[in-house]
Amino acid sequence: MPSLSYSFSQLEAFTAVAKYGSLMKAASRLGKDRTTLRDLIDLLEDGLGYALFVREGRALQLTPEGELLRRQAQLLMQQARAFEQFACQVPSTQTHALSVVYDAFTPRQFIHGLITVMAKRHVRLSLTCMPREAGEQALAAGEADLGFFQANNRSIGTEMEWRAIGTIEMDFYAAQSLFAEVAKPCSLLDLSLTPQIVMHAASDIPVSQRLQIAGSIIFTNELEMLQGLIESGCGWGFLPTHFQAAGWQNVSAIPVAVGNEGISQTMVTLWRPGHDKRRMIEEVLLQIPALWQSARSATMPPP
Repeated sequence: MPSLSYSFSQLEAFTAVAKYGSLMKAASRLGKDRTTLRDLIDLLEDGLGYALFVREGRALQLTPEGELLRRQAQLLMQQARAFEQFACQVPSTQTHALSVVYDAFTPRQFIHGLITVMAKRHVRLSLTCMPREAGEQALAAGEADLGFFQANNRSIGTEMEWRAIGTIEMDFYAAQSLFAEVAKPCSLLDLSLTPQIVMHAASDIPVSQRLQIAGSIIFTNELEMLQGLIESGCGWGFLPTHFQAAGWQNVSAIPVAVGNEGISQTMVTLWRPGHDKRRMIEEVLLQIPALWQSARSATMPPP
């Protein structure tokens, strides 16, 4: 069977005349000439090969075939109107996507703030937590657009652009029972002889080595598992204060002989030079200082 050729205007004319039962009324509602509507319906009937209306006096009545088609035509018109409305709104509601990768120590309050701010700018963020090495590979391959990681004190050459975004404060935490028999403050020897829990994948060697003090290491890459391990006394952790580990069950900060003040890690943002999403990346970069400060204020431990 040959395909039927018809237009939106023909369907519009058919459904309007079927609704009002008159070419004059339908033409008035559509703001078109009555002859134009008659021609559109004639063309549709020619294409179909059968009549859709019969004249009864001044009124037009649907034929049995026309009655069967009316419901389908109405549905098509509704879909066409919905498409028309959506198409008109596209310029003002278009959403762009930006893929963000970040390491386990990136403050979640900062990430949540970024999600909220960029959503208001119609920028949708895809978010993946991963070690820095994997993150750099994703950025280089174009699989990610922007990254937040701990600085690792090495050159990144011309492959990446970077900017320091702030620091995260660090402290030592453990279950209160873990060092109960040890004189306070704990020495580095005490820490080195007790298992340390590091929240990084074992493959993220540069970061892990920088945080490692103990000879025995337990790795985890999930905050929930980190909390469970420390609460259970499986080991101690050198952790960002924004984790608020002192609020975990029977966990507290460990006084250490080297001091607990002023220990921090620098965080940086990375992106690929010449990125085709540079405008969106610059929007994020503009928001970072205020978002970072807000996140720090929200997670500041009580005095």
